[in-house]
Amino acid sequence: MFRRRLSEAQHVMQPAVRLREQAREQAEALRDCVDDGDSVLDVGCGTGLLLAYLRDMYGVVPQGIDVRDFRQTDLPFAEFDGTSIPFPDNSFDDVILNEVLHHSNDPVGLIAECDRVARRRIIVFEDLPEGLVGKLALQAHVHRSHRYPFRPARLDEYRQALAWLATKAVSVQRIPQSPEWLTVYPRVLIVYDLSATT
Repeated sequence: MFRRRLSEAQHVMQPAVRLREQAREQAEALRDCVDDGDSVLDVGCGTGLLLAYLRDMYGVVPQGIDVRDFRQTDLPFAEFDGTSIPFPDNSFDDVILNEVLHHSNDPVGLIAECDRVARRRIIVFEDLPEGLVGKLALQAHVHRSHRYPFRPARLDEYRQALAWLATKAVSVQRIPQSPEWLTVYPRVLIVYDLSATT
């Protein structure tokens, strides 16, 4: 038990390791959100592993974008400036942001762009610490993993973006993600349904 908790705590502070090892778990969490043939845009796709699992497990049509090419998979990809998504309105059934907003330089602008290009859902995996220890851990994570061509916004701004998106959604589901025991640094899957018919 202690070894598992130590391993999970290390993943919180090592985003590259965490994303690689948890991509399959995240894909499994999305089993009720995506279907065969759905077009899915992963904004800030990083390694592309989550998209690869979604394609292989559920038959989605994947598209990744990021500020740099960090892919470890062979998936369709485009670079973007971190805010303006280079696709027309309503281009994708679903848009995913996998622990991206807290790294963004303009979270509200980015989430508005996601709303513009999504037809059905915006799916967000995000770290949402409330207490001082968790917020300090998130701050350390953002500054230690800073590899972007811009300075990240203040940490409260990504929460403002999520609150704005909730006003645009027909319904919002919040699903806690593992490790659930690490209450100072909770990770949440939030599914924003944008249309009444999903």
